[in-house]
Amino acid sequence: MQLNRSQNLATSPIPKPNRKPLSINVVMQYTVLIGMLALSFLVLIIMVSMSFRPQVLILTSFWGLPIPPTLINYQDAFIQLVSPLLRTLFICFSSIIGIVLLACPASYALARINFPGKSLIFLAVLATLTIPGIVLLTPNFILAGDLGLRGSMWGLIITYIAGGQPFAIFLITTFFRNQSEEIFEAARIDGATEIQALMRVAIPLAWPIVMTVAILNFIGVYSDLIWPALMLPRSEQTLIMALQSFDAQVSELNSRPDWGVRSAGYTLAIIPQLVLFVFAMKYFIQGLTSGALKG
Repeated sequence: MQLNRSQNLATSPIPKPNRKPLSINVVMQYTVLIGMLALSFLVLIIMVSMSFRPQVLILTSFWGLPIPPTLINYQDAFIQLVSPLLRTLFICFSSIIGIVLLACPASYALARINFPGKSLIFLAVLATLTIPGIVLLTPNFILAGDLGLRGSMWGLIITYIAGGQPFAIFLITTFFRNQSEEIFEAARIDGATEIQALMRVAIPLAWPIVMTVAILNFIGVYSDLIWPALMLPRSEQTLIMALQSFDAQVSELNSRPDWGVRSAGYTLAIIPQLVLFVFAMKYFIQGLTSGALKG
């Protein structure tokens, strides 16, 4: 009897989980989202396709495919944009290093060290985040002129480091406060100083949020146009400044713009951000989901 029951259980079909049929509203929502996603990528696809095609084929068949592809557009664009690109990357990484090196000790002091006025200082940092950047543009420009920072890359880097401190301190301080106090107590018992606790305990545990701060500042500095245009001469223009005035011509006798070279220049400008996200997206997601953005 027991054997027959086991045989019946073995031969009986496994019940399938009940799945609710998709409603018309859900199908329409997914259709709209997929359509919007396709439209957002359509412009990028057209730009990349034009970058691999000569000017003649673009004018005769705009929607054609790059068959066969050519790299001559990238060669011409790279020659004209390599200096602004390298200059922009130098400004970005120098600014990020300065922001992180200054924000981490300040955040550790606000999160782990008790001293008079700590809460007031943190409130002042939060208050600066409520001021729109466009409002600070004129006073920062006047201050940069009074300090002799205009007209050089180092002056631009110093202003980026100073301007990136409030948001970086806010994020990293919130993350440091959420770290376990027992870890720091154990480090102090072992004889670690506050500097050693910061370098060997706090920062390694906060690496995702540090990378988040680095990525956000990289995007802001890399794509900034107004402040570099006010601070730098045209001989030291950044990549975005160069792209604004990038007007590749078909030839000296033809004033018509070369859309292939233009598209190649814009595509080259995307590559650094794309590479950064590919290698740092894991830390970026960890930083956003670790609770550091909670008020």
